[in-house]
Amino acid sequence: MIRMSVGSYIQEVISKCSKCLVVDKPPCVFKIYERYLPKELITLVVSESPPPGRKQDYIYNLESRDRLRRVLGEVLGIDEGEVINYLMNHGIFWSTAVKCRPISKSYLRGMRRNCVYVLTEEIKRLRPKRIVALGRYAWESVDEALTKLNLRINVVKHYHPLYLRRFMKWKLPKLRSILLSSNS
Repeated sequence: MIRMSVGSYIQEVISKCSKCLVVDKPPCVFKIYERYLPKELITLVVSESPPPGRKQDYIYNLESRDRLRRVLGEVLGIDEGEVINYLMNHGIFWSTAVKCRPISKSYLRGMRRNCVYVLTEEIKRLRPKRIVALGRYAWESVDEALTKLNLRINVVKHYHPLYLRRFMKWKLPKLRSILLSSNS
């Protein structure tokens, strides 16, 4: 029997899940665990979810403009098109608490609860040295997953970059130091 890679396993868990009504499953569509997982993972970043609704934007959809990737480019001082490679080169993998694209934002709370088991598997298999949880749903999901795993991993909780950009722009530089702390 051929042993499945960690990334393929997580992707399969996501693809087989049918707990929620969703638009699509961007981690599977863009094969993020096969293409963008750093060779040496240091930091797992967990943000809220792919953008809700029938949109094309997603941090890993490099064929489409993406607000999150644009803001991260500003935060990191690089071009939007360089963000994913920059993260990979610094041992950072960007994930979400909700893996699937919600039909609307109103579905997020239930989807977050349904997706904790996937995040639990992701943390268990990827074994990050630290986790950066961005936003309330990410905070809740990471806490639940680590409790289920009975793991003690350094977790940094901060606001989501899009929230910071909109309401607390002056705090964006702090996000850079959070993302890159212990990653160089």
